Amino acid sequence: MLSNIKITILFLLLLSSCVDVHKEPVEFESLLLLQEFDLDIEGPSGLSKSYLPEHFYTVCDKTGNVYLINNKGEIFQTIELGGDDLEGVEFVEENLSIYVVEERLRMVIRLTPGGSVLDTFQLDIPVQNLNDGPEGIAYNPNVKHFYVVNEKNPAMLFVFDTLFQMIDEYPLNFAKDYSSVDYEPVNNHLWILSEESKLLARCNLKGEPEKIYQTNVPDGEGLVVDVENEMIYIVCDDTSTLFIFQLPYDASYSKSELWK
Repeated sequence: MLSNIKITILFLLLLSSCVDVHKEPVEFESLLLLQEFDLDIEGPSGLSKSYLPEHFYTVCDKTGNVYLINNKGEIFQTIELGGDDLEGVEFVEENLSIYVVEERLRMVIRLTPGGSVLDTFQLDIPVQNLNDGPEGIAYNPNVKHFYVVNEKNPAMLFVFDTLFQMIDEYPLNFAKDYSSVDYEPVNNHLWILSEESKLLARCNLKGEPEKIYQTNVPDGEGLVVDVENEMIYIVCDDTSTLFIFQLPYDASYSKSELWK
């Protein structure tokens, strides 16, 4: 009898060792492309909503400038910042400021919409390769946190306060690299983009994917998720293109939720 119990326990241990306890996203799904527009910007990188409806901020790592564009890719304003290696951008409505990420310098610069520099913040994050640094930035107004994704080596999601003191950090492991992040307040999601894997993940606030969507966008470097209008905007560094996708139905919300 005792030997049978031992055999049963051994079998259960062996069985449990074969089970993958990692929680996978529900499924992969392709996004529906609605439109695409050429940008007169060589190598756009980063995308953010602006203070104007249907207008966005993007940055260029080649010119070091910040651009205000409309939803057809037309340039309405150029801020000649003269940055070193601009990769991410985020407009924060509560203080009417633009935050841009300098990858190689590991720095965030705060600007006015007119282009005046208000502040600079050094990011206390690991440096293994200067070109594998911070790529995207997003802001959560509900808790006043900034989220910064590090491209790779290490692939991480960093959480900062408004003075860019680190609050938390989480490893990212669902793609080859990470190029942009956007916070979506209606459903309290982070959306994280991968350039090399050509995918977009809907995540919780720790960067854990709930669902993954294939974008098939080469060198996708900037992201805005517009839940109200059920659109996803992605800028492509390689072809200087603004892609507009349909927001999947399961990632949308009841229209009444916006006004609660």
